[in-house]
Amino acid sequence: MTDRPSFKARLRGDKTLYGFFVGIPSPATVEVAGWSGFDFVIIDTEHGGAGLETLEHMLRAAAASGIAALVRVPRGGADDILHVLDLGADGIMVPHVTSAEVAARIVQHSYYPPLGRRGISTLSRAARHGTGDGATMLREQAGRTTVIAMIEDAEALGQVGAIARVPGVDALFVGPNDLASSMGHLGNLAHPEVTGAVTRIREELAAMPDGPAFATIARAAPQARELASQGARMICFNTTNILVNALRTLRTDLHA
Repeated sequence: MTDRPSFKARLRGDKTLYGFFVGIPSPATVEVAGWSGFDFVIIDTEHGGAGLETLEHMLRAAAASGIAALVRVPRGGADDILHVLDLGADGIMVPHVTSAEVAARIVQHSYYPPLGRRGISTLSRAARHGTGDGATMLREQAGRTTVIAMIEDAEALGQVGAIARVPGVDALFVGPNDLASSMGHLGNLAHPEVTGAVTRIREELAAMPDGPAFATIARAAPQARELASQGARMICFNTTNILVNALRTLRTDLHA
């Protein structure tokens, strides 16, 4: 939507990118993240309440404030992916990717031919409503569309290498809450089996030249710095968690 370097291109660099999950359906929250100098937001339509019309406004807010905007879709189906990309999202994040076959289907839904089979519209918001050169838009979309597969199931742990080798997958995002639950450790993200699995994923990706980026979530700056030092290239906080913690801290300080 703009001439700035795409999020996809920056994800391939050696700089760690920082951003937020935004679950509250609020364009203003997206703008605040952009104006505060962060790299990206992930608008959460898996757990958040934004419908397509609100999502379009949130994507517009991202463009206005200069921040990349990806969308976590509820599933990896063609309709979910097509709608958010046609609205102008910089990319998609798909939960519960458990195999290379699942990842390949996601890629098919995300890219125009020849890499994929995404339905073509040259009148969508992503195509500037038909006001530009449609052929150029179609040709350049593959270089601007980011595809992120979430690894958050025990079933996926033995498939990480195969998923990472699927052409068109730009990052593997470890979702520690669901991963811990699927490994029999509900709510215990610090269990050694869980942290060991996350370490193995990170090391497997690090050993792949030009492979997908390792991405995950952090609760606070110290954890994020540690993850960055370990090679994470995409680190995500959560705006709801930050707001809740700030409000609780203020309440505690008021009654100290």
